[in-house]
Amino acid sequence: MSRALVLCLFLLMQINIFAIQQDTLNLDEVVLKSSLINQTNPALSVSQISYKQNEIKPINFQEAIDFSAGLWITNSENQAQDNRMSIRGFGARSAFGIRGVKIILDGIPLTTPDGQSQVDNIPFDLIESIEVLKSLSSTRYGNASGGVVTINTFSEHKAKILIGTSFGSHNLKKTKGTYSISKANSTTIINVSKSESDGYREHSSYLNKSAFFKHIRNFQKLKVKFNILFFDSPYAYDPGGLTIESVDEDRSQARDQNVLYNSQESVKQLQTGLVLDWNTNIGQISSNIYYSNRDFVGLLPFTYGGYVELNRDFSGAEFSLKNRFENIEWIIGSSIQSQSDDRKRFENNEGVKGSRTLDQIESFKSYGAFALASYSKENYSIQSGLRLDLHKISLDDNIGIDQQYVDYSKSLKAFSPNIGLIYNINKNDEVYINHGKSYETPSLSELSANPSGAGFNEDLSPMISSGFDIGFRKKSQNLSYSIAAFYIDTKDEIVRYELEGFEGMNFYRNLGTSKRVGAELEASYNLGSPGKLKASYTQAKYEFKNQGLSGNLAGIPKSNFAFEWLYGHKDFDLKLDLKYANSLFADNNNEVKVPSYLLSNIAMKNKFNFNSFYIEVGLHVRNLLDEKYYDNIRTNAFGNRFYEPASLRRFIFSINANF
Repeated sequence: MSRALVLCLFLLMQINIFAIQQDTLNLDEVVLKSSLINQTNPALSVSQISYKQNEIKPINFQEAIDFSAGLWITNSENQAQDNRMSIRGFGARSAFGIRGVKIILDGIPLTTPDGQSQVDNIPFDLIESIEVLKSLSSTRYGNASGGVVTINTFSEHKAKILIGTSFGSHNLKKTKGTYSISKANSTTIINVSKSESDGYREHSSYLNKSAFFKHIRNFQKLKVKFNILFFDSPYAYDPGGLTIESVDEDRSQARDQNVLYNSQESVKQLQTGLVLDWNTNIGQISSNIYYSNRDFVGLLPFTYGGYVELNRDFSGAEFSLKNRFENIEWIIGSSIQSQSDDRKRFENNEGVKGSRTLDQIESFKSYGAFALASYSKENYSIQSGLRLDLHKISLDDNIGIDQQYVDYSKSLKAFSPNIGLIYNINKNDEVYINHGKSYETPSLSELSANPSGAGFNEDLSPMISSGFDIGFRKKSQNLSYSIAAFYIDTKDEIVRYELEGFEGMNFYRNLGTSKRVGAELEASYNLGSPGKLKASYTQAKYEFKNQGLSGNLAGIPKSNFAFEWLYGHKDFDLKLDLKYANSLFADNNNEVKVPSYLLSNIAMKNKFNFNSFYIEVGLHVRNLLDEKYYDNIRTNAFGNRFYEPASLRRFIFSINANF
């Protein structure tokens, strides 16, 4: 089937001021404004994604979330790099993990105070809903809030016991088990899983295991939620980026230097958190306390400093009080977070740990307080907020720089107001406008990636963004849609690059100013018995100016759309989706353009009922049209090694028993 025909069918089917005072780095004082999310009906651009327990489940986190307009997510096949996610261009610079976007799971932040997130430990097959906030959000969430993703797992599970297995192309094997028990005032869910695959490319095999525990207890005026999440990935090999010549020769090959240096990662992570929601005489109190430890070992494809050991402790607590007085709804709150990274680097002697080259303790502590208020009448609501953040970044060098042991420290403070307006045309239609600002400090791993050697990179500054949204939303019984337009100016955009001799290691620098302008559309239509249609579309420009040069930010397409058809009849379910991504640039000089692509997936399952249990048999066909595209683009990679080819057509079979 030709691409043009598929496109035609698709069309037919769619009826701070940021203040920094410091001893070491030269960071200027700036003022911020940003938006908030936890008002009853916020004047913000928000996407909502929901899943029912009987629906066909996503096979990875990318599939679970990438239907939101304005959101771009890649890199689901290279398990050594984790998903890369950006919202309206924020986070696009990340080579691995997520930067500049807040991730929250069941009320517990997964994002460290310096703005780093990983989603490889999220139990994506238990996701009940996802809320993607695309407006600038520092008033509510502080540092690195170019967007916010709030994920909620199921509060109860219909099946008391679920046992499942999947197997498919590239020797994929996955087993999982879920146990759930519900009583009058409590629910407990336990989920365990194990997944392994040889991968599509050479040197890309992985193994990971996870366990998730969730307990909810309801009292008369108090709701308690307690989570434990454990993730263990003994190995995930990194095949590296290829040149276009290597892709044409053999798209499934690994970069020879990645094989030579045995490039890979090993991760163990434990996270636990407690959330309390309490109705009191003075208002609704929400609070949480959490702790996470991540033990990481990474082998990079070069010698000096190419063997990395990182142990990260991350903890925090949050408190907020919400109440309403006549037409005024208000929220006050505070947060405290602490992050400590014990980072060591050694020589990587072709996969063997060598002499120590770096040994330092890096810490990032944050303290925040905010107040939000909205004044609402029958047809409109005026919303505003204010936040103050204090940060302290420090580094203790344990190895010495030129025989001099140096302690680095700097203090940061950020003041973040915001304002928004929402107008209700009628009970189904509303328009909104908001103005906000966001700031994003370099993360500890970015500061420590110092091209001058050990210590922090003194030339790397925070990025400051200012922008506004205007949008329209409609909800009715069968049709819901939203249209939003945005404009964002950013100063000191942070981008990544590579250096000769350190190919595979990422360095960071500021890139002048950038401008983001675009429009987003999301729609869903309930067809009745034929099922449900969903569509999303993004059209945007992400441009920068730097010392007389200008161009497009690398790694983000200027447009993309997605279409999904969900069909269910009796015990049979079908899901068909199409995703189109326009071309993008692989480098900031805009000399290398990555072509557009169209991706199609189909999944189906059927339920067979027995006396006391039922069995579901499913089939996923990924990349149905056998499209040659790229799972990830390594922007600004040295030697034009931009490309990580995605797998071609592949199959996944599954069988689940529910008791």
